[in-house]
Amino acid sequence: MRAVLGLAGLLVVMAIVALLMKQNMGVTVAPAPAAGEGVSVPQIDTSKDVNAQSRQIQQQVQEQLNQALQQDAQRLKQAEE
Repeated sequence: MRAVLGLAGLLVVMAIVALLMKQNMGVTVAPAPAAGEGVSVPQIDTSKDVNAQSRQIQQQVQEQLNQALQQDAQRLKQAEE
């Protein structure tokens, strides 16, 4: 009798956990992309060798980073005025 009640209790607990998991899985939604400017992917000239392509990508990323930093500095300057 004790084993039957233990098994029944275990089944009830497993059913509750399954229902809670089902509810949580249904609520899970991918987050929306952040509003604002998107990230651009560097354009690669595939006619060059790998080293030249690597330098080109590094240069493009550096230019984009510098541009983003300048824009941020301008925004901060405008916010202070």
